[in-house]
Formats: sequence, C-alpha cells, structure tokens
Amino acid sequence: MKQNEVKEYDGKEGRRAYIIYKDKIYDVTDSKMWKNGTHMNRHKAGEDLTAFISMAPHGEELLKRDNIKYIDELEKEEIPADKKQKYRNLYSKFHPHPILIHYPMGILYFGALMLLLYFFTGNPSFEVTSYYALVTGTLSIFPTVASGLISWWLNYDLTMTKVFKNKLIFSCILLILTLPLSVARILIPELVTAGSFATFIYTCGYFISIPVLTFIAFNGGKITWPS
Repeated sequence: MKQNEVKEYDGKEGRRAYIIYKDKIYDVTDSKMWKNGTHMNRHKAGEDLTAFISMAPHGEELLKRDNIKYIDELEKEEIPADKKQKYRNLYSKFHPHPILIHYPMGILYFGALMLLLYFFTGNPSFEVTSYYALVTGTLSIFPTVASGLISWWLNYDLTMTKVFKNKLIFSCILLILTLPLSVARILIPELVTAGSFATFIYTCGYFISIPVLTFIAFNGGKITWPS
C-alpha cells in the first residue's frame, strides 16, 4: 500500500483509520484515542506519524495493543524531505521546554511559600528571599514560553486547540502579574514591609500567580497525557 492510498483511510464517514509508523501501516480505528480519525485534535489518520510517535511519552509500545492492528508494510516512494525534521531531531535530543518549565514553577512556588512564612514570622529574610524568587521566576518565564512556542510550531504546526489557547492566554496573564510586581518591588524596597494597601495588592498578585501557573502546567500535562 502506498502513502497516498493510506490517506484515504482517514477514519471519517465510517472509513477505517490508518496511520504510518516506521514504514509500517497500523489500523487505529478501534482505539478510543482516535475518534473520528483524530488524535488530540491535531494528528489525523492517514498520516505518517513516525516523528511524532518517536517524541511522544507513550512510544511505539502502544501500537502493540489489541485494539490496534498491523496492516502492511508501506511501499517505498520518493517523498519530499520534511524541512522541520532536523529541528525536531534537535529538539527531541535536548527537550528544552520540559526542562525550562520547571524553573518558573519551582521558583515561584518557593517564593510564595517564603512570602507566607514572612507574614507568619515577621522575619525579613523570608521576604527578601521571596523577592529574589519572584524576579528570578519572572525572568525564567521568557525562555520557557519561547521554547514552548518552538515546540508548538515543530510538533503541532501552530494548530490552535483549546489546550494551546489556555496555555497562551494564561502565560500572558502570568507575565502581566509577575512582571509589574517584580518592577514595583525593585523600585520600592519597603513595598511589603510597609504594611500599606500596596502591600495588599502585591501580596494578592503574588499568590494569584500560583494557581495561574498551576493551570498552565495542568494544560501542559493534557498535551502529554490526553484524556
């Protein structure tokens, strides 16, 4: 079977859903992850998914499940090279986004804890630590978002789904929260210790950034492990 023939098995209108992996053709029609020939609102049946499965967390062992059937070997044809493939290979080697996302998460969670300890103990060292964590965590958001955009382009062709929309919107909200807070704390060192209304605004903004960051991470998890 040739690749253009496999494309006819797109899982729509009652047709079977076939995919290609390492020049082998598989029938994924009976898999609940391939309803209507679509997986994660991105991958379509009838396509060669070798690059994407190789980078996915589940790997090719899923193709050995009972609800997925091996069909045939793909007939060799002259296929134009994927211009993105060399970048995908580089990305899959270093995994920049999964690495970088841990920095704002860990640092800002830690900073919020330090700020909370400051209000409980009155120890100024906790407040200073939370300040440094806020600035460092905010700066780490920029390369994290940049690497996420690169991953979105390489692996999903910038396809806009609800998950990616959530990540983009809430990443912007996170920066809108943390960047002004960082600048304000740099310009007004006594911002937190003054006990003013500005202290209240700063504190609320700091703590609100935590559920915002958590929601971004939750949507990232839905990409890795879709329901």
